[in-house]
Amino acid sequence: MRKILIGICAAGLTFGSCFNDGKTDGGNARDGGPGIAIDTATVNLIELGMALDNIEADTIVNDEKSPGDKLHSTKHIIDRVNSFYKLRDDQQCCSKNYLSLRMLTERACQLNDDDIRDILTDNHWTLEHGDEDPGDEWSFKILSVDNVTMYKAEALVEVKMYYESKMKLHLVFERGDWYVDNFDMVSEVGFDATVEVYEEQEVYYNEKEMMIEYIREVIDGQDETDREE
Repeated sequence: MRKILIGICAAGLTFGSCFNDGKTDGGNARDGGPGIAIDTATVNLIELGMALDNIEADTIVNDEKSPGDKLHSTKHIIDRVNSFYKLRDDQQCCSKNYLSLRMLTERACQLNDDDIRDILTDNHWTLEHGDEDPGDEWSFKILSVDNVTMYKAEALVEVKMYYESKMKLHLVFERGDWYVDNFDMVSEVGFDATVEVYEEQEVYYNEKEMMIEYIREVIDGQDETDREE
């Protein structure tokens, strides 16, 4: 689908610009020459697909061994993750790549008339439903710091709210420090009333993968709707 959209975009550039301020010009380029009409919805999908391509391409390819300096030490990473959970603010704690993808997902939700809270958990820091302060019922504990390299690291965190969950934070080193690049829930513990015990369940919740999958579904779904019409 994205290749089709990029092809459409290229054709539009070949024949001249066909839209102005989100409106078509009736099929004529601004200079009066021949052109093609691209409606606002198609333009939005073109931009969505190309933006997703750029975000996916903007990843660290060549990673290197950890230099062993203070910023790459386990202590510093633990302190950094502790600061994240005190702030619980994506703008201050998350990577540029994650924030770009999150913004693109919100745009896809607008195009598809969806609520992003139906796509992702309400709060990936506290795992709470809604925006209220979790209060004394919520707590967290850093279990380990693993796989530290020059640009990447992982922190396993136990979050307790209504149940216990283990969240793996994928960290990237950018702008002179560590930032969260992805939230990956690896397990949760819930109470089974039928046997009156707590059981650990494996859960797969990878936010970046879920956002990318949703954006692709929106692009493909909109394209399918256009073909049916």
